[in-house]
Parts: sequence; structure tokens; C-alpha cells
Amino acid sequence: MVLDPDRALERAEDFLRRHMKSKATREAERRSRQRAMGELGRRVGRAAAVTGASGVGVLGYGLAVAPVGASGLIAAGAATLVAAGAALFWPSRRPQGSAALTMVGLGTLTLEAEDWLLRQRNSMPGRAAPSIDAILLRLHDIQPYLAKLDPNAPLAGEARRLIGEHLPRLVNSYLGVPASARDANPEIAKRLIGGLGIVAGEMQRLCEELSRDQLLNFETQGRFLETRYGDDAVGP
Repeated sequence: MVLDPDRALERAEDFLRRHMKSKATREAERRSRQRAMGELGRRVGRAAAVTGASGVGVLGYGLAVAPVGASGLIAAGAATLVAAGAALFWPSRRPQGSAALTMVGLGTLTLEAEDWLLRQRNSMPGRAAPSIDAILLRLHDIQPYLAKLDPNAPLAGEARRLIGEHLPRLVNSYLGVPASARDANPEIAKRLIGGLGIVAGEMQRLCEELSRDQLLNFETQGRFLETRYGDDAVGP
């Protein structure tokens, strides 16, 4: 087999771009780990609460009704272990995945999308990294605005379609193409990268729309300070 130097160089560059993570990706991964730790803490808290409630129940029964014998303690202990195990392993967050993005609330849509996109990142071309980074940044930027947005507002519908439908549909359609076909046809990766660039641009526009009121308020405060304290300001 004849080795194509250009193709080998392209693959090496792709590998480096995929594994040399940018600040945006590292920050997104840090936030994802924090959410995972929070999830674990909630599970442990639930298990502890179930265990404590079971102990109190057994003690209360023994004091109010009748002493609990050895067999009763064994049965209660077994039931507590089962209940605590269920509380520990039952997730408190909605299952993650592209299908779940259409069902989550606005307040958690960007968080779920960020986790999902991070999981897909290594399956996409390294040349797509700049667009992925831009999308991760915008997901983080618009999260507090979406959390306060009226679910029936037009921008809410735009955000749901862009983040919950169009983005995962683009990525899933690319990943659905066999790897051998993607390797044989570079145009497939180019179309993915172009599509991600479009999504990143729309995310930027959406971010600007959502933050417009805050920007106007900032500009108003700036004009007030210039008027009040600037060189041409009139005394008090």
C-alpha cells in the first residue's frame, strides 16, 4: 500500500487538534465534572436519608409497639440495604442523550447539551474543534438567560430547535455514516464542519438577542455616568 504523505499529515494534525484541548473544552469538562460530583452527592444524600429513616422507623416500632427480635432486625436491615441501594443508583438527573435534549427544561437544556457535545467531541474531526469550542462557549454564556426566559417566548422556541434538535441531528447524521465512508470521502467532514460553523454563528446571534436588555442597561448606565461626571457635566 502506498502511503499518501498529505493524508498522513492530515490525520496527524487531526489527532493533535482532537487531543490538545482548548481552554473552552477544558472549562466545559470542569463544569461537567462538577455536575457529576453534584449528582453523586445527591445520590449519597438520598441513600443516607433512607438509611436514617429506616433506623428511626425500626427504633420507633420497637419503642411504641413491640421489641424487634433478631429476625426482625435482619429483615429490616435487608430492606434498608435494598432501599438505600436503589436510592444510591437511581439517577437524580434526566438520562443524557440527544433524544433527551428535546425533553429537558430551558434551565438545564444547555447543561445537558454541553455534556452531550463533550461526549461526541472525540468522534468528530479535529478540524471541527474551533466550531465545537465556540458552541461550548455560547452554551455556557446563554444558560443563565435561558433559565429566566419565558418558555413560550419566541427565543425559547429558537433555542430549543437549535440546541435540542438541529445540533444533535447534524452530529448524529455524521456519526451515522460508517467510519470507512467518512475516511474515503473528505467532503463529509467538510460538511459537518460547515454545519457546526453555522450552528456556532446562530448561537452567537441567539446570545446577543438574549443579552440585549442587559446590554442596553449597561449602555444606559455608561451614558448616565458620562453625563453626571464627565468633562461637560453640570455641577450638582
